[in-house]
Parts: sequence; structure tokens; C-alpha cells
Amino acid sequence: MSVLKGMKRKKPAGSKLVRLAKRTGVLSVAAVVLTSCGWQGIANVPLPGGPSTGGKKMTIYVQMPDTLALNVNSRVRVADVFVGSVRSIELKNWVATLTLDVAPNVDLPENTLAAIGQTSLLGSQHIQLDPPPDPQGTLKNGDTIPLDRASAFPTTERTLASIGTILTGGGIPNLEVIQTELDNMLSGRGDQIREFLNRLDTFTAELNEQRQDITRAIDSTNRLLAIVAQRNDTLDRVLTEFPPLIQHFAETRDLFADAVTSLGRISKAADDALAPISDDLNTNLRDLQRPLKQLGKASPYLIGALKFMLTAPFPIESTDKAVRGDYINVSLNVDLTLSSIDNGILTGTGISGMLRALEQSWGRDPNTMIPDVRFTPNPHNVPGGPLVERGE
Repeated sequence: MSVLKGMKRKKPAGSKLVRLAKRTGVLSVAAVVLTSCGWQGIANVPLPGGPSTGGKKMTIYVQMPDTLALNVNSRVRVADVFVGSVRSIELKNWVATLTLDVAPNVDLPENTLAAIGQTSLLGSQHIQLDPPPDPQGTLKNGDTIPLDRASAFPTTERTLASIGTILTGGGIPNLEVIQTELDNMLSGRGDQIREFLNRLDTFTAELNEQRQDITRAIDSTNRLLAIVAQRNDTLDRVLTEFPPLIQHFAETRDLFADAVTSLGRISKAADDALAPISDDLNTNLRDLQRPLKQLGKASPYLIGALKFMLTAPFPIESTDKAVRGDYINVSLNVDLTLSSIDNGILTGTGISGMLRALEQSWGRDPNTMIPDVRFTPNPHNVPGGPLVERGE
């Protein structure tokens, strides 16, 4: 018995094969289950704790132009406060779309801005939600932040890559070329450059003095453009109707040419007809100037005389005052002396002054005569008596 106890009991080889087969089956089943559930790595397993991990959460979708190195379960921050996480990153209609689970008590406007930021210089990336300068509405569960409100901050890798591009020949070698060309351009041209700077200074000073005129011109142009903008319909109609008019002119240009030729023939015929009588025509026009000048001098009196044309011998203004019912209220002074007839009728004729001379030959001087005036007073002014005839 002691010998049997000291010896190690050997197990049969078949039992090891059974256990190995069981382990292989279990791993195979686990692999099939994980594969059927869409296993994408340990990074896709939701982290316990933190906002939006409980039953209540708000889902927001963000369209990103570039997800960079963002991973699932990355944090979502508002004003540097952890408010949620990235549930999934998918490609929808060829646009990278992020599904965010945030706390339900987060109050953000409807036009919220989304950006991919970096926690530190070598830290992980996160989604930063910031309200815009002009917040509108409220961001609700199921809303989508579109591409025009999504962006990404420069990452450390891109910054270092840009610096490396510059330092390895991206732009520094060009500085030497620029310096050489500037030296070649400025060498030996100091006086010319100085004169150019002086002229530039003068030009700037004069331009500064005329800034009010320039401002006024800009304002006038602005008003003109505003007026033109109000006439858009008229301009459209002109631009629409003008081409047919031009086409009509183009089609009738032969007719216009014939009209111009005919007008030339008429001008030549008129010149041939008026050339022989041009001297007489000029003489008649000069003679016509004399009565026209006299008529111009008499124009003030002519206007007054026209008032008597239809209502003679009464002016048109006093016609209603002269004729009062069945009588005419008038005072008439008639001078039939030869000198008066001569002055009133024969003045300006070839026999002017003959009647005055005949009267003077009889011994009567028109300048010293006192005319005999007879008149009949207004019946309304006579106090109940007959008409009286009085002489002076």
C-alpha cells in the first residue's frame, strides 16, 4: 500500500482530449456570438458610470467633415464639462455621422456648433458643443447638427506636419530668393526709391484731403445703385425689348440710307432754289426787322389796345360797370380839331402835320386852345331833377 501511495496515479489520455474539445467548443461558440453581435473591439464597449449611461439620455446626431482620430466612447463636453459620450460613428449618405448620448438636462440652442477638440497636447479627442453668438430655439432629442455648423480644431499631428513641411523646404528656401531679388532691385536705386516715396507721400496727402469728395461720390454711387435696383423690372424690359429694336433697325438700314440720300437731294434743290434770291431775301429780312422793332416798342400799348377789341369803346374790365340795365354810364370827350385829327390819324404818314399847319394858318394855336367840353352826368347822381348840360 505504501508503494501504491507513493506512486502517482496516471490518468487516461482520453480524458485530456475530451477537456480540450470542450474548451475549443466553448471558444468557438463565444466567437460566433461575438461576431453575430457586431463585435468591433474593446473600445466599443460602453464605459460604466458617467453621464448618459443610465436609462435617461438625449440622443443627438452630428455630421462631421472629418472624424480625425475620434473613437467611440469619446467624451462630449459643453464648456469643458463632461456631459455625454460618442455612441457610434457611421457613414450615412457618404457623410460621417456621430451619434451622441448626452445628459437630458443639457440646455443647448437649436443652432449649436460642434467641433472635434483635443483634451491636451498629447491627450485624447472629444466633441465640443458650443452655443453660437446668436442662439435660436432649443436642441431636442433626435436633432441633427449639420455640416455647416461642424468643424475640427487643428490637431498636434497636423500642426507638427505643417511645421515639418515648412522646415524641410516648404517655404524657407524661398526666403533667400526673395531677399536676393529685393537686394538686386534696391541696389543703386536709392534716389529713385526716395523720389517714389516722396511722390507716394504727396499722393496720399492729396487723397486724404479729398476723402470727403470720395465719400460723397461713394454715397452718390450707392444712391444711384439703389435707384437702379428699384428699376430692375424696367431694365429687364429694356434689355428684353431692345435687341428686337436693334434687329429692326438692322433690317431697315437700306431704308434709312435711302431716306438720308433723299434728304440730301432735297437740301441740294433748296440750295439751288434759294441761292439766286438770297440777296433779296436778306434785304427783305432786314426790312422786316424795322416794323418788328417798332412793334416790340409798342407791345405794352398793344396789350392794352387788345382789351378794347371786342368791348370798344369800353375796356373789358369795366364793361359790367358801364352798362347798368337800360342805360350806359359813360363820359365821352370828342376832340375833332384839325390838330387832334392830325396827331391821331396822320402821324407816321407822308402828309403828317398838314392839318396842324392848316389850322395854324387860320390863326388858331392848338397849344393855347381850351377845348369846349360838354358832358351828361350820371342820372343816379342828379338829385331828382332833369338832365343838366353844363359847359366849361
